Amino acid sequence: MTKFIKSVSVLLLAFSFLSYGEDISLKVDKGFELKASYYPSVAKSDRAVLMLHQCNYNRSMYNDIGQQLAKQGIHALSIDFRGFGESITNEFNVDKIQKLPREERRKAWQAMSAYWPSDVQLAYTYLKNKLSEKADIGVIGVIGASCGGSQAITLAENNLVKVISFFSSGQRKDNIERYKKVLGDKPTLIIASEEDGGTYTSAQALFTAAKNKDSRFIAYKGNEHGYPLLTSDVHLATTIVSWFDQQLIK
Repeated sequence: MTKFIKSVSVLLLAFSFLSYGEDISLKVDKGFELKASYYPSVAKSDRAVLMLHQCNYNRSMYNDIGQQLAKQGIHALSIDFRGFGESITNEFNVDKIQKLPREERRKAWQAMSAYWPSDVQLAYTYLKNKLSEKADIGVIGVIGASCGGSQAITLAENNLVKVISFFSSGQRKDNIERYKKVLGDKPTLIIASEEDGGTYTSAQALFTAAKNKDSRFIAYKGNEHGYPLLTSDVHLATTIVSWFDQQLIK
């Protein structure tokens, strides 16, 4: 009986931990709903992090990081990009797009991803409103994994983003130049695997362009890309959270 009670307690604890994030819907154009998970800070806070997933995953990749940020006194929000996870319709569905012939797939992808900057902006605004009614109060950071990194650059160019993180996020030369010109003075956390092709080369270029003394480059052996790094290094999520905690200051 005692063993049974202990087992139930463990299961309840696990359920509580997994369900800490609040699932929400952000309404955008033509009735489309952007699905997201909001992790409210455990205490009153003027700090927040927006989390953008990689394009072979969804918002759930940030469950652990979101929970840890909230416990650290930092609001966190992760979204499913339009076409991914639960943010899907008949028109926007990455699984269906991947089955199309090459040229049709390219056009469908471009049509879908064209909405992402405005979708990410909506998520940023939602998160900012959780901090204060005044736009100049509060500090927000953003982390973009893989394809989410370019969306992080666009967001940070147009908003008061304090810090930025690139997680296995390869960037074209023009994006690296954009970062260097406008964002290079912001604290930047860059994470990549040495054998992750152009992603690692991009990470090196981003770190070279970073001017802030608190910018950091974490390199891994192997070729793991994005989320698998969080499972192979059980300390990485905590490292990311600690870095944001240190850098999200006014």
